[in-house]
Amino acid sequence: MLSFDDGPLPGSTDRVLDHLAKLKATDGTPVKAGFFLLGDAPDNYWQRRLYYAPYELWISKGSIAKYPNVARRIKQAGHTIGNHTTHHSWFGGPWLDTKASVQNEFAEWEAISKRVLGEPNTRLFRPPYFILTDNVLEATRRLGYQIVMGESVGDTIPFMTVDDIKEKTEAILAAWDKPYPCVLTFHDNRPITNVYLDEIVSNLQKQGFRLVHFDPERL
Repeated sequence: MLSFDDGPLPGSTDRVLDHLAKLKATDGTPVKAGFFLLGDAPDNYWQRRLYYAPYELWISKGSIAKYPNVARRIKQAGHTIGNHTTHHSWFGGPWLDTKASVQNEFAEWEAISKRVLGEPNTRLFRPPYFILTDNVLEATRRLGYQIVMGESVGDTIPFMTVDDIKEKTEAILAAWDKPYPCVLTFHDNRPITNVYLDEIVSNLQKQGFRLVHFDPERL
């Protein structure tokens, strides 16, 4: 299964959607993916310093609030949308890992998403940086979210090449021994993904790996 974090971002997410419209799942139809979107990502240095991990202050991320039309395009294309917090909150920071802060990340995201996309038909959550703390786990249980993790393809690592990502994704899938599909985690705001996604996924299909639609009920 394919999943994407940190959108929606104009141009970047649009290119990913164009790729997905051409990639075919095992049933022969255009593959459906999971998109874990941000509610209202920080857009200046000091906001990013507050919410992002210390090593990621210069990265531009997406926003449902700022780019509602891109978010609507994801939904209209039939892809699944999940919660990736409002601000891409780094719960490794003690000032963010409080009950109040965690609650706000969920509540603000839900308000923004409902205003732009309407009532959701799923309640899925992926924590930024894959960090799950006791406060985050408590909030997901209380709010009825299914946590969806994934296997990082490495597209956020500086200087990763397309060949590096091909090698990494092949290794991930070759070693996969779980009784459910492997969820590969890409980032649609990263150029290496939004430019080369078709090439990366097609390579995996050529290696014999089966591409299936994103379906949280199978996880």
